[in-house]
Amino acid sequence: MGRKKDKPKEIPIKFADDESATSEEAGDCENMAEESDPLEAAEADELPQAGDPQTEEDQESELGDFAKFTLELAEVQDRVETLTREKAALYDQVLRRQAEFENYRKRVDKEKTDYYQRMRAEVLLELLPVLDNFDRALASLAISEGDRESLHQGVELIHRQFSEALKKLGLQPVEAIGHMFDPHVHEAITVEPTDKHEENTIIEEFERGYRLGDRLLRPAKVKVAAALDS
Repeated sequence: MGRKKDKPKEIPIKFADDESATSEEAGDCENMAEESDPLEAAEADELPQAGDPQTEEDQESELGDFAKFTLELAEVQDRVETLTREKAALYDQVLRRQAEFENYRKRVDKEKTDYYQRMRAEVLLELLPVLDNFDRALASLAISEGDRESLHQGVELIHRQFSEALKKLGLQPVEAIGHMFDPHVHEAITVEPTDKHEENTIIEEFERGYRLGDRLLRPAKVKVAAALDS
């Protein structure tokens, strides 16, 4: 269906001489302006008015809460700054301690190395005279006619000198032959049944044992007497 055309509306025209109608309409507009919406009036009554005691108390409470919050915030900021300074100080101390420990470790390592070198030098200085005597003995053998007695005396002298050098360094032999077997310092290589010696007596030494102070360097390897089977 086609759209119907709107009918032309009639616009009322009022003339200036119609004073009575104009005055009546103006009165109606004024009455409408003076009338207000009941809801708007109720909302207006609920709004806080200046000088209301309840409003002033709420404002004072809000101001107090804000001041308290500001104070707490300032205290938290001070605490954060204090903790930050303490953290920086502790971190600096850790770095210092770490540097000091590293320097101490290097110093100890150097002292240990120096001590080891010094002790080794002292040991070699004690053994050098023995080496010198070996050199002299070999030289004398080259020019001698094989005098057995002289060679024997020379070897005894070198052995005695070498033993004295080791003794100065703290080396002590483990007593074996004629002593009772002690598993802490002796190692039994073999056992020989016999009635000539008391049972568990060491009757032969295959390899001498040595101590360095209170420390056992090497046990003595020995033969131990055992009782005869009946």
